[in-house]
Amino acid sequence: MATRESLPLNSFKLNNDDRVSPFKVAVLVFVREYCTARLAQLGMSPHSHYNSIPPFSPQQCKDFCLLSLELIQCYDVTWEDFEIILEPGHYNLNATIVSEFIQSLQQIVKDGASGLLDLGESLEKLLMEPAKGKPMIRRDSVLGIFIRKMVLQLDRMTFEGTVELSNNLTTYLDKSKQSDDPLELVQVSRKQAELLVSQQLTMLQRNESLAHSPVNLQKIIDRILHENKDFAEANFLAHLNEMRCQDFGQAQKRLHQSYDQGTISVEGLIHSKLEENLMNNKTFRHASLNMAFLHASFGHHELAVTALRETVALSGEAADHVCLQESLAWFCHLEENPEMRLKMMERLVTKSSESNLHYLASLGLAMWTQDCALTGVDPTRIFEYLHTNDVANCQHSLTDMTLTCLALRAAIWNFYGYPRNALQVSQLLLTLHTGDPTKGNIYYNNEHMHMAICNIALHLSRQGRYADAESITKFAASQYACQQHSQMWKMTDLHVTFYRTLWLGQWDKAELIVSQLAVFDRAESQAKKAHLMLCKGDTSQGKFVLNALEEKLSNTKESSNHRMPNPGWKMGQKLRLQVQCLMLRAVLLSARQNFVEALLQISQASDICTKHHMSLELALVGMQSAEIQLLMNFTANALDLVRKHLNIIYTHGSLFEQGAATYLLARCLLAESGAKKCDPGELKSKKAEIFPLLTRAKKIFNQIEAFHHVKDVVFLEALLYNHLECSLRSMEYRMTKQLHEQQPSRND
Repeated sequence: MATRESLPLNSFKLNNDDRVSPFKVAVLVFVREYCTARLAQLGMSPHSHYNSIPPFSPQQCKDFCLLSLELIQCYDVTWEDFEIILEPGHYNLNATIVSEFIQSLQQIVKDGASGLLDLGESLEKLLMEPAKGKPMIRRDSVLGIFIRKMVLQLDRMTFEGTVELSNNLTTYLDKSKQSDDPLELVQVSRKQAELLVSQQLTMLQRNESLAHSPVNLQKIIDRILHENKDFAEANFLAHLNEMRCQDFGQAQKRLHQSYDQGTISVEGLIHSKLEENLMNNKTFRHASLNMAFLHASFGHHELAVTALRETVALSGEAADHVCLQESLAWFCHLEENPEMRLKMMERLVTKSSESNLHYLASLGLAMWTQDCALTGVDPTRIFEYLHTNDVANCQHSLTDMTLTCLALRAAIWNFYGYPRNALQVSQLLLTLHTGDPTKGNIYYNNEHMHMAICNIALHLSRQGRYADAESITKFAASQYACQQHSQMWKMTDLHVTFYRTLWLGQWDKAELIVSQLAVFDRAESQAKKAHLMLCKGDTSQGKFVLNALEEKLSNTKESSNHRMPNPGWKMGQKLRLQVQCLMLRAVLLSARQNFVEALLQISQASDICTKHHMSLELALVGMQSAEIQLLMNFTANALDLVRKHLNIIYTHGSLFEQGAATYLLARCLLAESGAKKCDPGELKSKKAEIFPLLTRAKKIFNQIEAFHHVKDVVFLEALLYNHLECSLRSMEYRMTKQLHEQQPSRND
């Protein structure tokens, strides 16, 4: 949000930036070769080797003009980047022109200083009016002015300067002679620096992967500031670059430097007192607001609140309603009391709408919607809020807030236990057209896109498609490896790998993954460790981990650090972990035959799920309750619970959850048939109906590589076949023995 604030104020001094660099020499040679070929086609050039070139199409002429304009305006680029620009696909250029251009550059390097002098003379001829027709390039055109400036600088250069330029051009073109710093020969003029800063700020907001790497960007900024010490925007860009690297000290230093220019206007000193000018200058207000953003990003809660209070005081004195509402948005972000936060959000939405601050109103409504969902508001009202926000975003063309609301909608669907609906929203988010022609047609590729990709990877892993999930996480790693929100794909990859190793029974690998996950999320790693300990049968260690997790959850408030930078990420994590902890506690108590206490834990988990409308979690809690009641020989109640929650698990549950539910249903039916008194023939027919369920469960467990659970299903099938005296029982025995040899018992 800090990049949306007005940039630091400053006053520039125009100086002479028209120095000749190797890049500009390459641009001049490229223009000369094209114009020479064009003159040859018109019969006004003695160069016969261009006569074989077919006439340029209108599209080729247009692309040359656009490329020339881009090369003149942009900052100097390395020779490798220049070659990439000339490759087919970017612009429709004639291949012969490109090859002649490269040969001419090599010839200038070979000729040395004389080649540069000849280049100036040949460029002057392009501006002269020939015997027939008009000059190839008008002297008062953009290209003509650029050529005249460069020719003038070449004429002014001393012989030593010309030789130095020739040597720099040699180094610029020869990759083997380049230094470790690829930007050593790059020069950036004042106007080019302004364009570069604007482009990099846009890329950091929309698609950080398109921006320069932190190291190269810092080198470019240092060179800009070396020649333009009062360039405040460059310091602000350096501040954002340091935040990418999570370097608080340098980020704070750069922020101070970006706002120490132009804080006192000369006109204000003439017409008002110094104190009034300082108070009314909005630079201080935005400096304090950005300082609050910096502290909030690094978790410095008290310092962020202090900076916001200073912003409110300055904004109130100057009657700056915009800055006041922006400060209120950050107060909502930092407030820990849920009731107070909802009141502040309501005021933010109301006041921002009255002041036509549509972005802040949309942001406030999104934050309001998320908090209402976490407090248990009816889902129909939640989706009404989302619909209202979507309409407002479309009316005011708020593309970034549209992406934010879609990411929030997917997170809410996941929170309510409908991951398939969240998958559809994530796919919609990834296919949305987000390019803006006024800003270079750069598509958004920020944390919301990242979260959508992670949602798809998690969905594939839940369906047992581990290879596809791993390929998607690798794609996310290539896209967001060096970005601030890179922990999302890392946690997704660990989540996918953990459950795969857990179903395979690879305990050592699973423990390693749990230790790696603790680096990013301590509570999540403890929950998975407790699950792992119970799967291993280590109830004492599992109880210890569960006690530590419960203590941590009881002392931790629902985190709000994600609300503004990335609404939806880890939404409702505390509630989900509480339910998971209660379910694991019930499993632990059931293993010790303490069924009554286990049902009390299940009851608490059910209350949480019902209050917050967590349908999938409620179904899983119901299945756990059915498991316990089946162990208590309450067969009818267990069967009713399984049938009640089976549809939601088959619709939105993972394959493992579907397989476990199917296996539990088969066990309940088997227990029911054994409890009722009926004829032996009818008993056999009822037990035979259980085989399709066991076959389905076995197929599901095989698909997700949960081979230990396959053993349980096959063992039950063998017992049934033996009871029915079926001829297939010998085959089931052999299969059970084979599985036991391939997958030894998990507790061996």
